[in-house]
Amino acid sequence: MKKYLQSLKIEYLNSKEYFISFVSSIFYIPITIIVYYFLWKFIMKEQADIAGMNFDDVIAYFMTILVVKNSISNTMAETYYIFQDINSGNIDTLITKPIYYPLTRFCISIGRVVISMPLGIVFWIAVQLYFNKFSFASLGYFIISLFLGFCLMFQVLCILGLLTFWLKSVLSLRDIFWYILAIFSGEVVPLAFFSGKFEIIQHNPLAGIYYIPANIINSNNMSLLILEQVIYIVIFSIIIYFMWRRGIKHYESQGG
Repeated sequence: MKKYLQSLKIEYLNSKEYFISFVSSIFYIPITIIVYYFLWKFIMKEQADIAGMNFDDVIAYFMTILVVKNSISNTMAETYYIFQDINSGNIDTLITKPIYYPLTRFCISIGRVVISMPLGIVFWIAVQLYFNKFSFASLGYFIISLFLGFCLMFQVLCILGLLTFWLKSVLSLRDIFWYILAIFSGEVVPLAFFSGKFEIIQHNPLAGIYYIPANIINSNNMSLLILEQVIYIVIFSIIIYFMWRRGIKHYESQGG
């Protein structure tokens, strides 16, 4: 376990070099919130609520989405890193050591969010205090759900990256994935708007990345949503394990 923690520590030290860049990116959040404010003010000008969410609920939701997204954004390049490791031959030095490559990548990815995630939690507290929704119980659930959302994001990107064993390039698939993520994670439209026969969309795996962490305090059963995230994490862990075991058999060292 020490070797995995060492990978986390090294990446954390590297990420400190980009701390100012991360902080500066936070200043884009108020601009985005202003855009959301006027957009949804126009959309909801003739109705008091949509699917039980009033205007304040919608704005609080999107502000939280921005917080969650910025908290885990540093892991978004994971597919590219895995793609590079396999295609460049960098993976050679790793598979000769007694380590599990996907777990090493996971620890490295955690190292990238060690700074951004705590800051995201602080901003979440500020948002909840502003809308008078804060409680220590909801904070605990949010922290757990945020970390699980990060795990799901990593796992999906890891699966895309491991496809490099069979495909020449996975970067086009990754670019398509961003559009799919925006729709099915609740980034563009709250999944609570989908009802009836479309309500199943609220429980798709990608909902666990943004929608559940952003909306967990509005749920009547927070523990059930946490369990839903955990189930998807277990499923994706099994998929990654078998992809790695089969994929490494197809691997041919390249690079020099």
